[in-house]
Amino acid sequence: MIAVLCLWLAMVANVQADWPGTLAPLTFITEEYPPYNYIDNQQLTGESIDLLEAIFAATKTPLSRHDVRYYPWVRGYELALSQPNTVLFSTTRTPARESNFHWVGPIAQDRVVLLAHHDAPVTIDSLPQAIDQGLSVAVIREDIGAQALLEAGYPENLLVPAIDNRSALSMLTRGRVDLWAYSEDVAAWIAESEGYPKDDLIPIHTLSESSLYFAINQATDQRLVTLMQQALDRVLAERPQR
Repeated sequence: MIAVLCLWLAMVANVQADWPGTLAPLTFITEEYPPYNYIDNQQLTGESIDLLEAIFAATKTPLSRHDVRYYPWVRGYELALSQPNTVLFSTTRTPARESNFHWVGPIAQDRVVLLAHHDAPVTIDSLPQAIDQGLSVAVIREDIGAQALLEAGYPENLLVPAIDNRSALSMLTRGRVDLWAYSEDVAAWIAESEGYPKDDLIPIHTLSESSLYFAINQATDQRLVTLMQQALDRVLAERPQR
């Protein structure tokens, strides 16, 4: 283990020597979370991908979107927690996650909700009502929707894990669950891409309204974190105001 760590440190030192003042030592991981990051025509694209490439340019980092690794959320999240110099995006920053990562951002705003299907409408005024009705919820492990429900005391036996967002959508549309906990905008994008009408998914309760960030493993050199934040601030400042 010590030999592996020494080898890793040597590799990082070499990269930093070759490309001082860049983000080259960092490994970037993302998932399907449109419109922020997703694959289109076999290429990573999206608002966060474009922003990251602008950060690479601002820091003269010899990387591009082709160097970003694309993993299912759970795997990416676990790697970002365990591997130094790993950056996961787009990640919702929450109090429960705060101490787990360094944070660079914000890069966008996101609203996570409970979604019902148009053909099986559900009405609730609060999470306790959903619990009292025994409503089952599709969730993705370690996703903000799942974490928000667990933190609010939602019974684990009512949470149904899905492999990914398209699997969760299928669960909801086929009546295997009553609700789906996910980003309202991303869920709508996924549903439309699968051929469902815009109004098929109905948001019935807001779980959180938060900002999306680049989440960086805690063991990462703070100088790299600072460099990335400064580059992001510069890129955003130079962008035309919408």
